Amino acid sequence: MVGQLTPTMLLDALAIQVDGPRAWDETLSIDVVLTDSGERYRLRLRNGVLTHTAAPQREGADATLTTTARALPALALGGLTPERLADAGIEVSGDASVLSRLGAVLDPGDPDFAIVTP
Repeated sequence: MVGQLTPTMLLDALAIQVDGPRAWDETLSIDVVLTDSGERYRLRLRNGVLTHTAAPQREGADATLTTTARALPALALGGLTPERLADAGIEVSGDASVLSRLGAVLDPGDPDFAIVTP
C-alpha cells in the first residue's frame, strides 16, 4: 500500500503524540471499528503509553468509535470531541469522556523542529 495511510500507521502516529509523563496516571481503552473493512482495533492508554492491537479482546472498551477507514484520519487532526468526530463521520458510543482524557495528554510537538542543526 505505497502512498496510502493505513489504520495502523494512523494509530502509530497518534501514539507518538502522547506526552508520557502527563499520561502516566491515565488508564483508558477505546475500540475503533471500521465498517467498510471489518477491521477492529483496541487502543489502550496505560503507564503513559498508547498501544493498539487488532487481536480480539475479552473485556469491553470504555468507548467505541465506529467509522470507515476514509474518515479515520480525523482522529489525528486533534479536537477529540464527540461533536468534531460526528462531523467527520465517526460515531461515538460508551463513555465519551475518554476522548477528552486522551486528547488532554496528546502533544503534537513542534512541526518546525530542526532535524539537522548546523
